[in-house]
Amino acid sequence: MRRALSFAAIAAALGACYPAPILTPDGREKVVRASARQPRYLRVAVYAGPFFGDDARVLLADRPASELVLSGAPPGATPVFDRVLPPGTPIFVDGVRFPTGSALWTRPETTPRFQPWVVGRTAAEERAVVLLLSARPATSEDLLAEMGRVLTADDPAPAYRALPEFQRSAILRKEVVEGMGREAVAMAWGYPDRIVVDDAGRSEEWSWSGGARRATFQDERLVRSESRRADPPRG
Repeated sequence: MRRALSFAAIAAALGACYPAPILTPDGREKVVRASARQPRYLRVAVYAGPFFGDDARVLLADRPASELVLSGAPPGATPVFDRVLPPGTPIFVDGVRFPTGSALWTRPETTPRFQPWVVGRTAAEERAVVLLLSARPATSEDLLAEMGRVLTADDPAPAYRALPEFQRSAILRKEVVEGMGREAVAMAWGYPDRIVVDDAGRSEEWSWSGGARRATFQDERLVRSESRRADPPRG
């Protein structure tokens, strides 16, 4: 039997543009209370680089720049990543900053002003780090689930260190290699937006960003992968 497990709400949100206010005040408060002042770890390897010309911050992303949705950023504001932080990197989350009220208008025009920002600190970087969230989540639970794709309360470093050296090296390049298990692929490419499971064939297909990347597993091992470059989506 073939079945699809879709992260529909998150995937739809990632492709949306900035509309009305983000969540209700109660929804925003729920996200803030659940995430502010919390020690976390990177669940997957993430790209890191300058935050759209803002020297006070560093942008983190689990997917390449070509797949990021940037709501409110001007044309040409595509980020340039120059390093990768490994799974298990400690991140202290200061909080989630929503683009509401004066916060929206005080953000630099070069940045994705219409998206919530997860702001935190890590010993791996001298400056504050920022993880962008969807501009239009359906619910507060969706937004927290999106954060959970990248940040976790459980340290994945032991599982990462237990992988063969060639797989750890690939993860630090944000690449996948044949023979990886699902956990290793997720550490390298991030958690997928869609999973299609073929129970009878004992296979799975993972896809990201509308098919920009795909990974096929047979008996829980990676047997095929593909990746295509795309222009950065805009919200």
